[in-house]
Amino acid sequence: MEPKPRSPQDSVEFPLVVPSKEGKPGFFSYIRSRLITGVLVAFPLVVTLFFGRFLFNLLDRWFYPWSMRFLGRPVPGLGAVIALFLMFFLGVAAHNVLGRRLLRLGEAVLTRIPVLRPVYLGAREVSRAFSRDRTQGFRRVVLIPFPCEGAWCVAFQTGEFEAKGPGGPVPMVAVFMPTTPNPTTGFFLAYPKSAVRTTDLSVEEAVKIVISGGLAAGDLAKIFKES
Repeated sequence: MEPKPRSPQDSVEFPLVVPSKEGKPGFFSYIRSRLITGVLVAFPLVVTLFFGRFLFNLLDRWFYPWSMRFLGRPVPGLGAVIALFLMFFLGVAAHNVLGRRLLRLGEAVLTRIPVLRPVYLGAREVSRAFSRDRTQGFRRVVLIPFPCEGAWCVAFQTGEFEAKGPGGPVPMVAVFMPTTPNPTTGFFLAYPKSAVRTTDLSVEEAVKIVISGGLAAGDLAKIFKES
């Protein structure tokens, strides 16, 4: 069985090439290029570590009262361990009848609270859309003319419908256009099907592009293919 080829976004080539002036580089040019390369290599590592530390400390603060009450002292990392176990048990509960009933009960309570209702419903729909085993999520990655003609934005097609027009029904496409760098927020838009361009991007690749602000675009031919 042949191994699946890795996409450019899944691998990093070393050394990273930094443009330099023609000719043999001098001492300061050598120092400059190596310094810039080090910054480029360190940047994703620092961002990942910073986010991981922030999440780690946040979970520890949430579960700090528990550790003080039951253990009498703070335990570093206990919050992350408890959070992983809670998510695991939620996943187990979602796969059995009794658990699903309890989750629906909790959902009914949240959807009856005016302030929390829109937040929960919006987050739930985004979560469902990104679920791989859900066929009614993001169907494909498309390009839409936004904010004006001639400019294109990456969006996720969520459905198709027909709208009434002067000459009869007009095929329409419903899309979700995420914002950078947080793809869970964005805009719901509807376009005539003829105005939307299809791409060869997967949902995962499109999310990487949105989060990175286009830096992880990779093969642009997959984005701007003939439609």
